[in-house]
Amino acid sequence: MAVFIVIAAVSILAVLFRRTYLRFAEGGLPAKAYGAWLRGRAKTVFTKGSWKKAKSVFSAWTRDHYPGRLKWIFIGLGASVAYLAASGLFFAVFIPRGMFGYPLLAHVVAGGLFALSLAAALLWRGRAYRFDKEEEALFERFTRPFFKNPPQPLLRKILFWGLAFFGIVEIFTALGSMLPLFTFEAQQVMIVVHRYGALAIVLTAVLFIDITFVPRRRP
Repeated sequence: MAVFIVIAAVSILAVLFRRTYLRFAEGGLPAKAYGAWLRGRAKTVFTKGSWKKAKSVFSAWTRDHYPGRLKWIFIGLGASVAYLAASGLFFAVFIPRGMFGYPLLAHVVAGGLFALSLAAALLWRGRAYRFDKEEEALFERFTRPFFKNPPQPLLRKILFWGLAFFGIVEIFTALGSMLPLFTFEAQQVMIVVHRYGALAIVLTAVLFIDITFVPRRRP
């Protein structure tokens, strides 16, 4: 468990640092100003105007990609991921006993909602995230510049399918660890895989939200 806590903390902080520093670098400021810039941005996150702006961005994106009642697919997916990640990481880090009681029951319910929402999202939006021939060629070349600075549309598609992959891993490991179909040792392995899959979903979701919803600075 201690290893997972360290890996989770380091990976989440590394992703947050990487994405915020890229945003900071867009302004052309000297590197020593990063700390002051980050503190200023952090303060604006908790302002009323910032929340209103974020709500309008999410609402506009939902209307374009999940019109009408289809918005509940996106809402269900986002809400379930948020609760599953928050409850799972909280109990994994701060409660040695693990999850139990009503939080565990809510976690199971949210897991069912996540499975349904993910399936619906794949059926509704999967076609929009297909790779074209030029993007497939990038995978075949495996060049260093690709990994350093992949195009935003391609990165968004990779993250979408990454979320789908890790989501399926979470669904099967959750079911496998609860149903009496495997040995106790196999279920223990599934719990560990489930824990790291949840961390992968958090990191993937953070990256997807950043490149999709956070506006970039105009040159």
